[in-house]
Amino acid sequence: MTERLSDEKIMGHLVRGDKKAAGVLYDRYYKQVFGYFVRMTKNKEISRDLTQNVFLKILRHSHTWNDDKVFAYWLFRIARNILIDHFNETRKFFDSGDEQEIQVKDRTDSVREMDIKESYDFLLEAMSQLPPEYRELIELNRFQGFSYREIAQTVLSTENAIKVKTFRAIQKLKEIYTKIMIE
Repeated sequence: MTERLSDEKIMGHLVRGDKKAAGVLYDRYYKQVFGYFVRMTKNKEISRDLTQNVFLKILRHSHTWNDDKVFAYWLFRIARNILIDHFNETRKFFDSGDEQEIQVKDRTDSVREMDIKESYDFLLEAMSQLPPEYRELIELNRFQGFSYREIAQTVLSTENAIKVKTFRAIQKLKEIYTKIMIE
């Protein structure tokens, strides 16, 4: 039976010069990082570029890796910083104006799946109306599965502050979602 190496051990291989380790981490995390960027920017092309930038930064700065860190937190801290840099460059981080919609694939024509797709579209629309800091908390907690403690470590805050902000973000999301459903 083959043992799956932890992300941290793979990162150790990368630090020691094994460039194949970067490919393993890329394969494990590409979809999650790309999904994070798509939900935060609402633009697939920009998200592809930002995702590539994350993995390039990991390659270039692997020597800064500290093996007492959890790789996923480190990865999403890098992704978050790249996203902030992107928004600062484009001056769109706190502007919810003319944003492009995310195109969602229609899997089948069944009524049930169409209802699910419609609900998901409403959710994405509601998410797009949230302030970016709320969108990020919901993204990390609900879509990426980070705990409050993990989010606090990623965004350099306290666990209690993250709990409160996430609760407020979810309440605001429910409010916006309900409004969209009624319209």
